[in-house]
Amino acid sequence: MQIEDDTLNFFGMWNAIEFGSFEAKKDQIIISGMGGSGIGGRILSTIADLEGFVKISYWNNYNLPKWANENCSVICVSYSGNTAETLSAAKDALKLGCSLEVITTGGKLKDLAEQNDLHITEVEKGHQPRAALPLLLKALICRIGLPNLEEQINEVGGLSLPLDEAKSIASQLKGTIPCIYSSDLMNPVAYRWRCQIEENTKQLAFNHQIPEMNHNEIVGWTLPNNQMSVILIRDNNENEQIRNRFEATKNVAWNNMVIVECTAKGKTPLARIMSMIILGDLVSIELAKLNNVDPTPVEVIENLKTELGGN
Repeated sequence: MQIEDDTLNFFGMWNAIEFGSFEAKKDQIIISGMGGSGIGGRILSTIADLEGFVKISYWNNYNLPKWANENCSVICVSYSGNTAETLSAAKDALKLGCSLEVITTGGKLKDLAEQNDLHITEVEKGHQPRAALPLLLKALICRIGLPNLEEQINEVGGLSLPLDEAKSIASQLKGTIPCIYSSDLMNPVAYRWRCQIEENTKQLAFNHQIPEMNHNEIVGWTLPNNQMSVILIRDNNENEQIRNRFEATKNVAWNNMVIVECTAKGKTPLARIMSMIILGDLVSIELAKLNNVDPTPVEVIENLKTELGGN
């Protein structure tokens, strides 16, 4: 299975890209991308929010936000280079006079960049976009930069594949609809878990954030639902307020349920995020096996593209 092979080769793809000095960017960066090509924007936006080294917004839609102007730097990420929404954002950036560059394997996005003499970061072909995260994310980081860049990049490269943990978690989730909860740095991780379970396992999953879910979704757990499972994605550097929220929520909302808790590994923000993303990707593969489905094809997405006619 291609997705399984690519997932197991995460570090091969990550370490294949050499990084150098990053490019200076404007104060406001917009990262445009959809699906597997868009998760890198979520990750870097979250790190930037918590580290405060630059303002990053991720954009998962057509065009650009109405506040965008020539003072923005836009990076359009599309693995195929033919994503309609991302192409729309790139054209909008050109109209607005934004600083624009692209990360892609080719396609219409590369053609557009070449026609306008834009910087192109071309990544390796032959993968599903969601499995190409190491290629796309590292390329993105090399264009934007991070505090302690070399340390963060190298720590991710030194992580391991938690295969046994993934198999154990998948066995606990089989036959349930996973509800995934996170906070702060782990929010893009929970979203990635949800998307990977949905695409690879062909079943629904949900995610929400603490503390926000304490003000709404927690009430939905009043009536027990044995079809649901609870997954908590925890940071190893949680502050006391968030830690108390997690523990209190477990006591009042899920005191009669089996809860799967996963805690990030690593020191740097990037490594902590990626340690949990790698685990979630592996869990989705193992759960697909238990559900007897092939994780690689996403026929309904291809059918939708045909229905839309590429728009």
